[in-house]
Amino acid sequence: MAFSKEHLRDIESTLTIWLAMRRPAEEIRHQLDLGHSINGQDIFLEEIRPVWNNPSESRRYPFAKVKYEKTSDLWKIYWMRGNLKWYAYDPKPVVDKLELALEEIMRDPHHCFFG
Repeated sequence: MAFSKEHLRDIESTLTIWLAMRRPAEEIRHQLDLGHSINGQDIFLEEIRPVWNNPSESRRYPFAKVKYEKTSDLWKIYWMRGNLKWYAYDPKPVVDKLELALEEIMRDPHHCFFG
């Protein structure tokens, strides 16, 4: 089930603020940028990079997933392993606000998201 219009508006606002604070400098965004996408109850944080053999084309690579669980009103944090499967982020797998999930991803004390 997708987010309600009001909830989606709040999520987009939070993600816009997060991106404004975290995006790389303007002069290198053509080589590396950050973005997000929303699919159902899942929010994907993504790196945007040119394709290595066709630099005129960009590709989005998800590095974190935050899933909203409506029944508990909690946000679950996932990271992608080298096998391209999503795993619960062990240090802090569940938080009660999207902002806290984004903070934990940026702190990344176990280097799951940013190496």
